[in-house]
Amino acid sequence: MKKAFKAVVFALVAYLVADRAMLHAQGRDIGAASCAQSAAQVEFDALSKGFSQAAASSQRDAFRSQCLVSGHAQPGEAMAMR
Repeated sequence: MKKAFKAVVFALVAYLVADRAMLHAQGRDIGAASCAQSAAQVEFDALSKGFSQAAASSQRDAFRSQCLVSGHAQPGEAMAMR
């Protein structure tokens, strides 16, 4: 059971590394500056839709974290939902 768990964890890490490498090779990965710029747009959208400053900054931080971890952002994700 322990070996199976280690194999699953290894496979997951290998998949994530390979996915990130493919995004980089294709030139589709987003840098930190692009993530910050998109996150600022998310915050602006949230404020314009009536969210409080705390809620808008929370959405900004969540979007930036997702963007930095995944390396890419979907166009529809950069919008505050209400």
